[in-house]
Amino acid sequence: MNHSTTFFLIAICVGLLAGGLLGTQPSINGSLGKSVAHPLQASLISFGSGTAILLVLTLALGGFPPQFVVSPRSLPWWIWFGGAIGVVMVSTSLLIVPRIGSLPWFAAVMTGQTVAALLLDHYGLLGNPKTPVSTLRVGGTLLLVLGILAIVGARRLETTQDTAVEVLDTEQEHQGE
Repeated sequence: MNHSTTFFLIAICVGLLAGGLLGTQPSINGSLGKSVAHPLQASLISFGSGTAILLVLTLALGGFPPQFVVSPRSLPWWIWFGGAIGVVMVSTSLLIVPRIGSLPWFAAVMTGQTVAALLLDHYGLLGNPKTPVSTLRVGGTLLLVLGILAIVGARRLETTQDTAVEVLDTEQEHQGE
């Protein structure tokens, strides 16, 4: 196995691990959100703990204060918004996941990420190498879209079935009286 294949496999494994951890984040933040007075306070606590960990790591590894290799003024305007996107992600997930669950939320997030990544790669936007859309990539993206439709449809069907069972149980209780 050559170096690039080994790196690719390691990157996929790290991505799976990171994705697994990311899968727990909305549930953890949702629980935190129930424990404080306002959801934005939970976001602040979440980002505060992340910032503290990053500060300790950068101090320990000699990477503080940050030093730019190019002038910050020469950077594109959009480069400063990664953290803001994290705020949107954390804040919306801690409000939504406790109400709908992790699976539909992450199915929607993953589908949105994949569609965005497909477009970013195709057009070479935001510093990505230009990789044209292919039939296989579009097919994979469509499978994700079908997956989210299946997950949402399953939830709707399960909710309908649960309601029907409750109605039947109630009717049987009344008949037994």
